[in-house]
Amino acid sequence: MTNWAPIRYLGYWDVPLVFLVRFNGEYYLFDCPFDNEVEDYAEDYEVYLFPEIPDEELPSDWTKLRGLATRHLGRIPVKDVQFDPTRRRSVNTDVLERFATSAGRKP
Repeated sequence: MTNWAPIRYLGYWDVPLVFLVRFNGEYYLFDCPFDNEVEDYAEDYEVYLFPEIPDEELPSDWTKLRGLATRHLGRIPVKDVQFDPTRRRSVNTDVLERFATSAGRKP
């Protein structure tokens, strides 16, 4: 059985480029930055543990969100992140379980 967690995203190019998701009481930031060397978006999401910040205090430029992260947890290929059919509402929690363990939490 697949479980889903809602996402908040900014920027979209086939998939969300930057998104926040809450899972097991923690916030995670997935960031797919633009790679100037290849002039395309990266093939991996950089994944960060993120503090709880009210929406009105989030920067309008979400490319700056990684600067607010509390810890880098790793990376995952974009192709390995499963989204809902719209690719704009939710993400499969299987990927989050992997990073929850990296964040020091048990899923």
